[in-house]
Amino acid sequence: MQRSCPLPISHLNVTSRLGLLEVILVDYDVVAASNINRQVLYCSLDVGRRKIDAAVEGLQRDNITSKVTPVFCDAVKEWGRVVELARKATVVFNCIDYGEYFDYAVCSLCVQLSLPYVAASSYGHTAIAECYPMLGRPKQGPCWGCNNTPANKHILQKLVPSLILDYKEIQFLPKDTYMPTNSDVGSSILPCSLGAMLATGCWLNTLHGYSLPQWTTADYATFNISSYTVQSNTDCIICRNAPRYSKQTLEAYFGTSMVRLSPVEGEAVPYSDGCITDPVTDALTEVSRQRLWPLAHLGEEYAHCYVPAIPAADMSLQPQETAKLPNELHKPLLKTENGTVSAIRSGGRSSLLVTQDTIYRLKGCGNYLDADGFHYPYPGFPLKPVEGKEDGGVEVKGCCFKHTAITEQFMSEHVGMVLGVEGMVVGNRPRGMWKYSLPQEPLPKIEKWCGLFETLGERRLASHLLVGLELLLPLMFPDLVSSHDKVLTLFPHARTSYVEGVRSVQPTWSAWLSRDREQLLVDLCNVRLQEARPSQCATPHTTHLTPSLLGEWCRASYAIRESLPLKEEESRGCGSLMAALYWELGWEVGVVKRLMEESGINWGYFIDHNPFEPHCNCHPNNYIVLPPGEGKLLAPVDFDLAFRGERFFSPYTGQGDTELFHSWVHTEYEEMGRTLGGDQSNTGVQTATTLSQETTALVWGFRDTMVKGYSCSYNKGQNLHPLPDHLKVAMRALVTMALVLTANHTS
Repeated sequence: MQRSCPLPISHLNVTSRLGLLEVILVDYDVVAASNINRQVLYCSLDVGRRKIDAAVEGLQRDNITSKVTPVFCDAVKEWGRVVELARKATVVFNCIDYGEYFDYAVCSLCVQLSLPYVAASSYGHTAIAECYPMLGRPKQGPCWGCNNTPANKHILQKLVPSLILDYKEIQFLPKDTYMPTNSDVGSSILPCSLGAMLATGCWLNTLHGYSLPQWTTADYATFNISSYTVQSNTDCIICRNAPRYSKQTLEAYFGTSMVRLSPVEGEAVPYSDGCITDPVTDALTEVSRQRLWPLAHLGEEYAHCYVPAIPAADMSLQPQETAKLPNELHKPLLKTENGTVSAIRSGGRSSLLVTQDTIYRLKGCGNYLDADGFHYPYPGFPLKPVEGKEDGGVEVKGCCFKHTAITEQFMSEHVGMVLGVEGMVVGNRPRGMWKYSLPQEPLPKIEKWCGLFETLGERRLASHLLVGLELLLPLMFPDLVSSHDKVLTLFPHARTSYVEGVRSVQPTWSAWLSRDREQLLVDLCNVRLQEARPSQCATPHTTHLTPSLLGEWCRASYAIRESLPLKEEESRGCGSLMAALYWELGWEVGVVKRLMEESGINWGYFIDHNPFEPHCNCHPNNYIVLPPGEGKLLAPVDFDLAFRGERFFSPYTGQGDTELFHSWVHTEYEEMGRTLGGDQSNTGVQTATTLSQETTALVWGFRDTMVKGYSCSYNKGQNLHPLPDHLKVAMRALVTMALVLTANHTS
């Protein structure tokens, strides 16, 4: 079940019987005679002993299987030790009677580490239980601090989440001046045990997605139970200073694979309005044209070296003296084996630097060891053979180049403005660039650059979301995937044929390439498909996941279970929740492609060094999946090879060519439809999953639906299947479950 949890002794008797792998018990007290009437692990022989020692012995007598780790320490004087223990935990139970400022510190610790905060107490006949899950978007609360505001603001400012992990001790906290005694409140085993069970039960229920009040009281004398949900407080200092994303959101939507970075020599160049200009001149066009050939003008060792040759005039960089980069980006960083800075891996040459408020994408900070299946020297910018070249041509990997870095900064902002008219966003917002100064690297005359962005996500449409949804299909449609004949009835007869004696469905991408695509492609939003309510328990696909991701699975599956089965009027508009999601994904992709094309933007389709394989940035893996709260589901990224029509020149003639430009832009539309339909050739996307024949046929039905949505929005059609607002939470939950299943897949 859960990995570990720092607990007060009063809860230990309850939680240790729930199958927890480990319980970390933190206490600094000794057993007093007044404890025995309400703490069942002690007897009169234990008076004067350390509580943690007596408690562990009591549990061992009961043959409890959980590992119990006793830690005898003063939590105030040894706060650094508490922090390290909390880093190993999945929940914190706080019942240390020190005072409200200490409770505030524990709450701040939980918010920073995305840990549920649970507390229980008793007063007379009344048991009190509190539980704040701390999930999703921490800045939105609520937390314990939203319901409790100690008076001394100066002390509170020292306890904000961004600072709380750094303290070794917190003896500056005042202790409550009045602490009620047992004689004052008449406490006994009845409210104490009841409070422990209520608090533990509230925490367990949050793992299953249940929405419960954060505050509950139970009076055993009157049998009255009252509860309420704590509202988020916009003045709460903890929430205002919380991380932007919870640990669970980071793992599901950004990734779990880590890399190390080290500071290196180089120059930091901030991005600001006006720092990149784009006049079209013959000189800038000629500079760009020269990249169509090897860089022999740099010297003999460069005679077979190539860099990307965008068929558009270069843009000019004019840094602004007043522009500044965030502190975290002042010094260039490079991937190394044992660097001092930790980051999330992103593909082969990038990484994500996580800060309290922002996640920065470092695009071109050195190659990962075995990116693209090719073992590169680590760290740095190694050389790789250029495909399709017989002259021994090589290219530098692991970095951006000056012209591609400048292009991506400018085009990311430009495309963002273009998409904003219909509520879409780009996934990377430009912040600046690094120019590395590493003379020991290969081919030092080729400048190595890194693009810096504020990023909104990392998990990709093709290799994470669609693969995850395909893994979900047997769980959501068990009746369909158990009957090949039922699946075949979803398709027109012309889509099926016999392959090795088995009737099979023509793949979506193949139907897309047909002149009869409109007749061959099916729209499952027009077919009512009965969806099963997914299990809230772990599946064979989830056994490898971290406890926090298993919790995400449980909560997401609960949200879907609450929405299923769809009512008849709901399914009439979308067929099924899954079909509605595939349609929406295709719709958003179509909107982006249409707006870019209308604005004369080529995403990056062109031919340069390899005449047999064009560059094509217009594919599903150049969409990131946005985390909850960002509005839409998808956002496009990777505009390092993008260009506009007025800057374009034909790589064949060196002259402007409107007809060729529009031909390539339309080819992007066709290529996106093909790759949405499941064809992976010429994309660099590897998304293969092992599926049964029945599931594969069902995949083509949903891929058809996505491609139909894509085509409809691209051609300015009416949105035939808008999802009702009350089902959007369930749709988002489907996305989360799919990403949980592919959390360990790298981009």
